[in-house]
Amino acid sequence: MSKRPSVKKIKAVLFDLGKVILHFDFTPAFGRLSSACAMSPGQIENYFSRSGLEVLYDGGKISSKKFYSEVKKELRHDLNFEEFKDIWNRIFRPNSKIVSLIRILKKNKTRLVLVSNTNPMHFEYILKHYAILGHFEKHILSYKEKVRKPDRRIYRAAIRACQAKPHEIFYIDDRSDLTQAAQEIGLNTFTFKNNPRDLMKRMKQLEIL
Repeated sequence: MSKRPSVKKIKAVLFDLGKVILHFDFTPAFGRLSSACAMSPGQIENYFSRSGLEVLYDGGKISSKKFYSEVKKELRHDLNFEEFKDIWNRIFRPNSKIVSLIRILKKNKTRLVLVSNTNPMHFEYILKHYAILGHFEKHILSYKEKVRKPDRRIYRAAIRACQAKPHEIFYIDDRSDLTQAAQEIGLNTFTFKNNPRDLMKRMKQLEIL
């Protein structure tokens, strides 16, 4: 009688941050910035979309002060750096089901690594306000790596942090282009669309849970 093929052992789980662990919405921030300048929320949103400034900031190409000064120059707002930072950062709320899942994985001694396209202002705020980040062994961050997903260099850094081979890693991200890029270098992936039941089902199939 032939044995049933065993599921490949997953040794680490790699999480994206935004729209997985934390929900975020820039709309309130655009509204608050609009109150401090002559531009409408829609105009401010368009500015960030077309300027490419956030891509530079997330990629570690400019500092927080440079990001602030460039935005101030364009919007002509009257906010000091700390006031601007407060507005820019208050856009997050936790995804409670994923937070609970992370706690279970940590209790089960699963190695947890974070990989995120983010910037210093946001990540410093998140570390301060969301203790769940302390459950992760490593934080692989675009602004520190100087490259953003889907660049393979940031995935390779994440693989090293996982201390596992690509096929021993399970990666969760909300963007299909990013999970596809990770699949191409051998990672097991799940595209998360706020569907925790489907995620947990897949994790059980892989014997992570």
